[in-house]
Amino acid sequence: MTRWWKLYQHLPYFEQAAERKPGSFITEGSLFHVEYEQGLNEFLRDYHELDWTDTHYPDTLEAAGISTVEQMAEAIPIADMKVLKALLTHMVREERFAAGALAQYASNGMVADVLCRLKETDTLR
Repeated sequence: MTRWWKLYQHLPYFEQAAERKPGSFITEGSLFHVEYEQGLNEFLRDYHELDWTDTHYPDTLEAAGISTVEQMAEAIPIADMKVLKALLTHMVREERFAAGALAQYASNGMVADVLCRLKETDTLR
């Protein structure tokens, strides 16, 4: 078993998170932020502890012909580890620019799909 199991161990959480919002918008005056469920926060902790970030993820995704959310979803079933890493980095990093983005990826099933493919790809090694 590789160190990536620490990420795909969260697969059951994300399978259950699909079709619901695993985060709540909190408004404080004129500011707002997203408060995530414990399961999503635990995933983010493990993701950051592993330091499995593609610092060139825009270039990686562009080289793979991925520029839209639809193309991201289409790429997941055939993605290799490099593209999976870029996809997951994109999802996590987008949260910095759009509050709730990661919750959206969780609720539409894309995080679960990436983790499932990661597990599949990792066990084939």
